[in-house]
Amino acid sequence: MNNVVAIEQQATQQQVIQMLKPLLEEGCITQSQLAKEIGNSGAVISQYLKGNYGGDVDAVTEKLSHWLNMRKTRNSQIVAPGFVETQTAKQILNALNYAHAAELISVVFGASGVGKSTTCRQYINSNNNCWMITASPAVSGIGECLYEIALELGMDDAPKRKGSLSRAIKRRLTGTGGLLIVDEADHLDYPSLEALRILQEQTGIGMVLVGNNRVYSQLTGGRRNEDFARLFSRVSKKVGIHKAKQNDVNAIANAWQISDQPARNLLQKIAERPGALRNLNQVLRLAATMANGVGKAIDEALIKQAFRELEGDVQ
Repeated sequence: MNNVVAIEQQATQQQVIQMLKPLLEEGCITQSQLAKEIGNSGAVISQYLKGNYGGDVDAVTEKLSHWLNMRKTRNSQIVAPGFVETQTAKQILNALNYAHAAELISVVFGASGVGKSTTCRQYINSNNNCWMITASPAVSGIGECLYEIALELGMDDAPKRKGSLSRAIKRRLTGTGGLLIVDEADHLDYPSLEALRILQEQTGIGMVLVGNNRVYSQLTGGRRNEDFARLFSRVSKKVGIHKAKQNDVNAIANAWQISDQPARNLLQKIAERPGALRNLNQVLRLAATMANGVGKAIDEALIKQAFRELEGDVQ
């Protein structure tokens, strides 16, 4: 390496270090988190920042430059409004509150993208002793489901065997007066649902099963035989939400300060498509970024442009 190249590399390294130092000093990020986000060890970052890293300095400089560029891009994005209490959100919150207070089981089921998961997280943030797990194809059996609950409860040393795990969770939950939310519960098989029912009865906590329409059919088995009736009869409140409501769209439009009626009409059409309010918020975030770039309010034209970029044309 000739001296000119070496000087240029050192200058680039110093420039990156000078950009990182204020972020680290102000607590925007820690060295360990920075190392994790670029895929290096904390020791590498520490040595690099001190200017005495003996490894491939150029490779670390490149990674950190990419990280800084991505941070700049993220900061340029418009911050969406916080939780919007739509009419549908109120329905879900009522179901959660009822199950929590009455220490019973509720089920919230229906269309995707209407705010079920977001509303559940909002409830957890606003209440004590509330926990939420998310089922999946990998977390569908009894053992996996119970272990997810244990991790959510902070039981990092929980036993792996189902019997011991179940008893440990029971001891942890009994007397808490808490609420356990199981999102994407449509992935759970019948034995897992039965295990949750028994856990709820033994501990006296509230429980809410959240998912698509399949979670409802899972509770009935498509029929009312004795086994499924035993489970279904324990569900005290059933809330079916099959599409986004016009009032939901109006509440979101108000939160984004959109008063233009043609724009609001277009938002309603977008919310009627699969993905409902989730897609609507994604479109609005992009439209807001576009609006910020040209110094104007979100209007129908920008919403159309954002929608085309994200999903395709809308008539």
